[in-house]
Amino acid sequence: MARSSRLLAATSVVVGAALALTACSSSSDDSGGSGGSGAAGPVTLEFWGWATGLEDAVALWNEENPDIQVDFFRMTGDDGDKIPAAIDNGTAPDVVQMSVHSIPSHVIANRLTDLTEYVGDLEDDFTDASWANVTFDGSTYAVPQDFGPNALMYRSDIFEQHGLTVPTTWDEYLETARALKAADPNLYIAQMSPNETGYWIADVWQNEGSWFGIDGDAWTVDVNDEASQEVAERWQTLLDEDLVKVVDMWTPEYWAEINAGTIATINYAAWFPAMLEANAADLAGSWSVAPSPVYEAGSTAAGAGDSSVDVIPTGTEDVAQAAQFLTWLNTSEESLDILVGENSMFPAALSGLQSDALHQPNAYFGGQVVNDVFAEAAENVPASWVDGPVYDLVQDTIKDEFAKVGNGAQTFEQALDAAAEYARTQLEQQGLNVK
Repeated sequence: MARSSRLLAATSVVVGAALALTACSSSSDDSGGSGGSGAAGPVTLEFWGWATGLEDAVALWNEENPDIQVDFFRMTGDDGDKIPAAIDNGTAPDVVQMSVHSIPSHVIANRLTDLTEYVGDLEDDFTDASWANVTFDGSTYAVPQDFGPNALMYRSDIFEQHGLTVPTTWDEYLETARALKAADPNLYIAQMSPNETGYWIADVWQNEGSWFGIDGDAWTVDVNDEASQEVAERWQTLLDEDLVKVVDMWTPEYWAEINAGTIATINYAAWFPAMLEANAADLAGSWSVAPSPVYEAGSTAAGAGDSSVDVIPTGTEDVAQAAQFLTWLNTSEESLDILVGENSMFPAALSGLQSDALHQPNAYFGGQVVNDVFAEAAENVPASWVDGPVYDLVQDTIKDEFAKVGNGAQTFEQALDAAAEYARTQLEQQGLNVK
């Protein structure tokens, strides 16, 4: 994995994040340590999660581990919203799957067990970026489960029709967008979706940026820093020149544009090909996948967005047994065969990325082994991203601000400035030090 000095510096920031988390947390430290009673007899763990195939993996675990049985509950709807209060009330499950972006806020609230002594030696089993997101100041608070590296899905038939070459840099992407518009004014290189921050985060992450950072014992707000402004400049040009279609993702209108063939590329996560197949079945054979364009020729950096992790809430008594289960669930060949091979989860574990089951031809993409591209991207995502304790609030604010960009009321630069100011205010209102 290529690493620039900037990336290494950013990684150091991630490692130092917990210094601020610890320094600024108002929680006691009586349950943030290793914890765990290590019960002598058989135990039954309650596990809440949503990934496809978890029932099958749990069934295999239970068959082979009579002394550590797992009761699985499939989370739907707003089940995830119940978890914080359940942890605070001492009624949470023993193991919970959650978005990786939630970790800092839960660490500050003393809701997660420090798993360092149980799973800290698993670092080499996962991609650098996925492990960096669960580790703070040398302490590990979760086990990565799935990951969402980005790649460029593009309409190969449209590119061929208009004699376009797949862009390898973002500068080339901009020129390709202009050429496509010149060839057919009804076509757009991509869509701009105010209601979805995943593609935006991935672009900033690929540029080794972040929304938050740490400076000494204080949080920094990087929502509008240089890395994000570079991304904003590109998107502003695409928008100003009418090269992108403004439409919210996941809506009927969005899928109508996709199916009508007006959107030529989607730079998005490894799980999106399945969404395309489900929502644009008639376009089978029209799409291909290539590495995301990069900021500098020769770079291999890729972006990523949402991913999930498994945590053990504070208050869980059988921490050692729960950690043993999570280690097996997310790193063992037999579990990954189920989650990856039978249920198409894109894994965070390196062994999962090398699984033959992951690298199978995809009929929807004309037989291309698309996960070859996504797997390489997964190992090239910079370990630079820091999820701050007010991530969810900032994400919602950015959606609101980007909606104003989409209707021409303001620029991306103004949106980022507004979101950054909001983030600082929220951090300060939580009693955290902010620079």
